[in-house]
Amino acid sequence: MDTEQLMLTLCEFLDLSKNAPIKDVLFDAFKQAITLGRVPAGTSINEKQLAQSLHISRTPIRAALDMLAADRLVDRKPGSGVIVRGISKRDAEEVYEIRVVLEVLATTKAAHNMTDEDFEEMRQLLEEGQRLNAANDVDGVVNNWDEFNQFIFAKANSPRLQSIIEPLQAYTRYFRNVSAKPELRRNQALEEHWGIYLAMRFGPEKKIEQVVRAHLRNSYGLVNEEMTDCGIV
Repeated sequence: MDTEQLMLTLCEFLDLSKNAPIKDVLFDAFKQAITLGRVPAGTSINEKQLAQSLHISRTPIRAALDMLAADRLVDRKPGSGVIVRGISKRDAEEVYEIRVVLEVLATTKAAHNMTDEDFEEMRQLLEEGQRLNAANDVDGVVNNWDEFNQFIFAKANSPRLQSIIEPLQAYTRYFRNVSAKPELRRNQALEEHWGIYLAMRFGPEKKIEQVVRAHLRNSYGLVNEEMTDCGIV
């Protein structure tokens, strides 16, 4: 992939409507394009040429690439510049295995910390998700899922745990956004969220672990299918 092709691909993912620094907008576009396999592993990124093609300075591009390197999606190699590593099915499987352990812990901690008022707020959040789904608002449903997850992590009251989980979720978020388009999957995911809510409020810890594992297993299965469809191995 040459610089011109890279620029055109990035432009498909650039969301300039975001009220965010250009480096963050570039980072998000890069991450989506790489995660979805649109910028394949082994692609060399020339900062200077890309800056010229996009008509911006090299500074935000360099910052975005530094963040990608921190997420291990690209490598900076002396003499070779920046090389895309991409994401493989093995990466997704490893992320799933780690997320299961951490999210069971976070959900269990949150259940112990939450009050009746907190559970009522969670119930209202789930009902809002149902309303959005009934209106076929896919973006709204996906945002609702994010709010549901963030609510649980906040109630776990463990900033370090949350800081570890969030980057892991980013690896699969873009595939999840694609897999959320079929109504059947949205219905299933919302039902699973209700199961998590009920387990947190009324069930023993073993039940919480069971429903969280089942939810993540189903999510991973869909991510794996989307990766296959994108030609990622």
